[in-house]
Amino acid sequence: MISSVGIEKQRILKPYLGGWRHKITGVEYVNATSQTGPLSKGGPVKNAYSRAVQCVQTNDRATQSLRHRATQMWREDYYVPNEADKYKTVKSYESYVDMHLRLNLDRHARVIQRNYRAYRWRKYIKECAQAYRDMVDKCKRYEEEKAIANKLRHKQNILRQIYPRSRADFDMLYNLVEGWRIDRLKDIKSRLFKAGQGAESCMILEKTVEMLNHIDKHKQAIKRSYRKQRVLRFLTVNCKPIRWSGYKGKFVEMITIKIQKAREFREIYNALNNRDVSSEERMKLLITLRKAVEMHNCVEALDLLSLLDQEIALLNRKIEGLSLDYLNERITHTYLNFVRMYGICGCECVTRDSKDNELREPLETETKLCRNCLKLLPIRRFLIHTRMKKLSICKSCNSLSRRNIAHVDYEPYMFILNCVRAEEERRGSASALAFMMQEQDIYHLVNHIWQGQSAVSKTRDLFILRMVRYQKDVEWAPWNCILLTKDEADMHYYIDDLAAIYSEHLISQIDLRHQIAKNYFKQLIIFEKDFCESFRFSKIQNGIEYKPPVTVENYEPSKKYKLREGIVSR
Repeated sequence: MISSVGIEKQRILKPYLGGWRHKITGVEYVNATSQTGPLSKGGPVKNAYSRAVQCVQTNDRATQSLRHRATQMWREDYYVPNEADKYKTVKSYESYVDMHLRLNLDRHARVIQRNYRAYRWRKYIKECAQAYRDMVDKCKRYEEEKAIANKLRHKQNILRQIYPRSRADFDMLYNLVEGWRIDRLKDIKSRLFKAGQGAESCMILEKTVEMLNHIDKHKQAIKRSYRKQRVLRFLTVNCKPIRWSGYKGKFVEMITIKIQKAREFREIYNALNNRDVSSEERMKLLITLRKAVEMHNCVEALDLLSLLDQEIALLNRKIEGLSLDYLNERITHTYLNFVRMYGICGCECVTRDSKDNELREPLETETKLCRNCLKLLPIRRFLIHTRMKKLSICKSCNSLSRRNIAHVDYEPYMFILNCVRAEEERRGSASALAFMMQEQDIYHLVNHIWQGQSAVSKTRDLFILRMVRYQKDVEWAPWNCILLTKDEADMHYYIDDLAAIYSEHLISQIDLRHQIAKNYFKQLIIFEKDFCESFRFSKIQNGIEYKPPVTVENYEPSKKYKLREGIVSR
């Protein structure tokens, strides 16, 4: 079937845009799209096919290919060599086995392996030697640190014996005196007869009384100094700036006008207590203070003015060898009374703002009545232990009741208890048993249950004894502990199977002592069970919240305190 082909009329004259030319025949083929007119605006024409091309201007040039190798021609006698050619000749044939024998690769591999193994061994020996040297250095440092810690502890005990400050320090001195007396009595009993023992006992008694008198004098001096601090406590508390946690946990301090006034009163009090000044400076201070106080007409101000006038008159007379210590004490005491009543004295010079800024101590919200001295004291002033059911006697009354009993030095037992608490806190223990026990409980546990000696080496030196866990994976308790020395305790924690190391007799003795501790501290078991059911001990330490100081305006006894007081006095 022959189809008719229509030739579209050329509307515009188009330039030659390119095409294709046959190399042999020279026939040119031109793209149809380049020879026809533009497309109609009505859309593409049906049954029309075209191919869009991009044409560039071409140039006909003759080129010569690069010659980088020998050219093979059709003629056998014509050969064009290359300068970079290499001429090789055929050698004799060598098999794969012969090549291996010639190269001897196995011998080279053995040499490499032998040298590499020797290098690895030398490297491993150097690493082991370095680890051994590091371990030896670490052990030496540990021993040095332990010796330094023991030396510091001995030094601290000596300083506490020379300069006692607390009740525990004086108990240590009383214990030393009692130990010295017992040792002297044993010595004279072993050396002398009845008559000589009587004479020596009298001398020992006189020496003991003399030492006790010196201790009591120092104790009374310390009591006087503490009494002065308690009298001045209302001023010291008001001198502290107000602190709170601000942005990003940074602490912010604020010093109010009340705090500035308290600090000014404190500086005047320190100046009045300063005895190392000349008479002129002292008189200048007294005159300045008198001018500040004479505007008041209250009783405290009049008493202070009378005492100031007396000292000023005596200083003006310039009497040699005049002792004004008693008068100075009266002035400082009267000045503190004046400062205490400064905000509420009712004088005309006192403004309403100063009345609102009264200087006084924060009220104690948790108090208890002592059955002996009949004083309402804070709960922290009462002596507690695990076998008591209610708080009834304060520490002062308990100390007075034990004056005729041999004093016990609880410092070594308190050190053992602090070591137990530090270890339990480091291990993240949730139990509160180690934190509820007191030094009296540890004293009974060490001396009456464990007989005051190590369970392994029978060492009786309290300075090196420690109370550690018996089962290291179970929390510390009086029925899960063992008394060992410091070195034995360190080795005890590395034991996985106790039955493989300790004898059956020792394990049975330890179990017996654990049962005795359970019977003695059975009330502690009940309290621990109730305590752990309500909350964990770790929440008590981490849940510290800021509470403002209690004043007269915001003082309201809380229900929590009432419930707690009911539980304690039950």
